[in-house]
Amino acid sequence: MKKVLILFLGLFLVSLTTSFAQTLMDYVKEVKGDTLVVNDYYDMGEVASSLTNVLVADSVNVPAGRVYELQTNGWYPLGTNPTTPSNRPVTIVGADNTILVNNGDVAKAPPIISGFVNEGGANSGAFNYANDLTMKNTATCVGAPNGSYGWAFYGPSAPNTHAVFENCMMEHNWWVMLQSNAWAGSKVYFIDDYFVNMSGRQCRRNGGVYDNVNNPTDTMWVENCTHVMAQGSMYKFRNYEVGLIFINHNTFINCAGTFFETQGFQSNVVVTNNIFVNSNEQPFSPPYVHPEEVSEVDIDGLPTGLIDVAVLPDSMPQLPRKFLVDKNVTYWDPKLADLAAEANSSAINDLTIWVNQSIKMNDRTQSFFDDNTTYPYLTEGTWYDKLPSFTDPQDLLTTQVDAVKAFCIGTVDTTSTDVLADWRVSSTDFLYADWPIPIDLSYSDADLKTGGTDGLPVGDLNWFPSDKATFNANMETYHNDLLTALANGTLTSVEVVGGAIPTEYSLTQNYPNPFNPTTVINFTIPEAGNVTLKVYDVLGKEVATLVNGYKTAQSYKVEFDGAALASGVYLYTISTDKFTQTKKMVLMK
Repeated sequence: MKKVLILFLGLFLVSLTTSFAQTLMDYVKEVKGDTLVVNDYYDMGEVASSLTNVLVADSVNVPAGRVYELQTNGWYPLGTNPTTPSNRPVTIVGADNTILVNNGDVAKAPPIISGFVNEGGANSGAFNYANDLTMKNTATCVGAPNGSYGWAFYGPSAPNTHAVFENCMMEHNWWVMLQSNAWAGSKVYFIDDYFVNMSGRQCRRNGGVYDNVNNPTDTMWVENCTHVMAQGSMYKFRNYEVGLIFINHNTFINCAGTFFETQGFQSNVVVTNNIFVNSNEQPFSPPYVHPEEVSEVDIDGLPTGLIDVAVLPDSMPQLPRKFLVDKNVTYWDPKLADLAAEANSSAINDLTIWVNQSIKMNDRTQSFFDDNTTYPYLTEGTWYDKLPSFTDPQDLLTTQVDAVKAFCIGTVDTTSTDVLADWRVSSTDFLYADWPIPIDLSYSDADLKTGGTDGLPVGDLNWFPSDKATFNANMETYHNDLLTALANGTLTSVEVVGGAIPTEYSLTQNYPNPFNPTTVINFTIPEAGNVTLKVYDVLGKEVATLVNGYKTAQSYKVEFDGAALASGVYLYTISTDKFTQTKKMVLMK
């Protein structure tokens, strides 16, 4: 009898252990080849952390092409904060790859990854990656359902990681969406993303996208993203060297803090084809009335504009200062013009020396860009100073401007407890952002719709789907044009002149000629196709590529900047499948 009882107890314990043991398939709804469709909170019987657990459980014979698919309208709260496996990259995708700002289907909201309220309190959420990470078609809420916020959500836990966030929505934070966590060599790519309501902590510096903490970033790439309503610095680079900063075709509206938080020490920066509306506007006072801001302001105590460049300290590598700044829109509502004056009239913190930061560059930075002898690779092109005629901005340009102004004035005081309130059009739930995205930031301005360096609309191209398709088809060419211009200290602006479709090929004489240092070249093509326009010296050495890619049948003009070249005769040649022509021009300094 005793043996039978022992056997019974043994079988019972085995059964009990098995019933509580969770296997990989307990977290998987469906298997599609190398893709695992992950159960969400409700599939798990209202239990959190299915995404965390599937990453842990999937540890044996994982195929190289493994993808973790999150369900449309799904919720994936993190009861504990995961760190991805160190021995392999991780790819997480939402099931619907429709570009978020073009998706009007209320039933196809992206899956939400967020924090969670546990028995012991709220977990505001964090997701660390120990190897490369790709995140697509998802929404991230840096907080828990009870309205508590997290400092930051994503971050590397190893050096030299590569992270891509594509077609993602991100909302809420006390600090940033992603920080480098003191790991050197991070490469971060934000592509086709939508950032909204970056606010929540009682500090005007907090609430942005990225922070480069204690170590240099290798690459920061931000392209075709929209940023709406933020209270702090958007991209924080502090006083660290960054290998490449590439900010192209983005839209920023009502982002109160500095665009680049920097002491002016970065090199190798592209800022092209962006729209800045009511952004970079917090008043500044040279004595640093916010003690915490001392390491996050211009090294010479100057107001920080959109672009900031200072002399490199002796302790840093003395790199050539290379900036390409071209085809950007700037606009500040007249209501914001008196921010500094209001702070001075109230003698906030007993100071009356507040100044506005609603500027493109401070005087020192502008003088550097104007000094082509000392800084031949600091290249400044066209600024469009206007408010685009957005199709449907909701109340972003009215009521929300007042809210941003009140926040900027209120937080001048170091004792302020103000935060920038969440912007909502229809949703009132902390966890769930407005869906579908309620604004339409396309516009009708003819000059801006062909005003980019690539002849495409300025700003986030996702608001112009057909133009975005053209961009995608020729992306490598457009990127090469910008990076070549950055390296050479030249401009690559290619503008559509407009008018009737031309009937013949032509290449005009540059004007003015002779020139110093800029000149304009016009050309027409009657048939769409690949076009190159290159500049050579008299020995036949290529010195600049102005056009290299697919162009529709149009009349175009290109501005060429020869600031980095010596005086002399140069040749410029246009080539298509059916037409080649060369002309001379003279640079006379």
